[in-house]
Amino acid sequence: MQQLPPQPAYILHSRPFRDSSLILELLTPDFGRISCIAKGARRDKQRRQRALQPFSPLLVTLLGRHDLKTLGPLESAGQPAWLTGRAVYGGLYANELLVRLLPEGEGFLAIFAGYQQLLGALAGTSGEHSAELELPLRLFELNLLRSLGSCPDLAYSPRDHGAVRADAVYRLTAEDGFVPVVVPAGQALRSADFAGAHLLALAQLLNSAGEGERPPPPADALAAAKRLTRQLLQPLLGNRPLKSRELFRQVYSEG
Repeated sequence: MQQLPPQPAYILHSRPFRDSSLILELLTPDFGRISCIAKGARRDKQRRQRALQPFSPLLVTLLGRHDLKTLGPLESAGQPAWLTGRAVYGGLYANELLVRLLPEGEGFLAIFAGYQQLLGALAGTSGEHSAELELPLRLFELNLLRSLGSCPDLAYSPRDHGAVRADAVYRLTAEDGFVPVVVPAGQALRSADFAGAHLLALAQLLNSAGEGERPPPPADALAAAKRLTRQLLQPLLGNRPLKSRELFRQVYSEG
């Protein structure tokens, strides 16, 4: 039986399989999203099942030649990210995005690193206020979209001599990315329109991710980021709603 090199991994999703096993969706740096069977995991409640929890860094060995691998020996690779309150739903949302959007078997080092950064940021919040989640979740979404090739360059406009200008307004288009538009004074922006200053702030934030503490962008730029990522994610996710988002709304009665 073929054995893959030991891999750092996080569990994104698990579901029962037969009488005593689990099928796991893992996130790894070299193989991206990968599925495996954890044989006997539901029976071995004292050790193995307790280790197979979300948001916990693992070192796993995967066996087999087919797409659905078998989980071999595993060990903890660090302290779990202890998420509380709203932060739990932020983590579940990120896990669901990765399961839905990542192709199986393709490594995305930037996505793996971004996921680790997200868990660290969520663990550093109190989990009591949704506003605490905005910056880490928007940064995670933008990094994910860029890594998948589904986010236009936030600082570039093909019809505005290349560079986005802070004093201009840009419309997101499927064909050309951000194109300049004229908005009459006093008229509200459309849902697909974005202030150049906001795009530049988000581009700077995304490009400086992982370089240490950085001042957060203005609140209105974060609001624009949420609007932008939802528009970019929608065609990738299709019409099937996100379970994590629905669960959050049921628990907290928030939109």
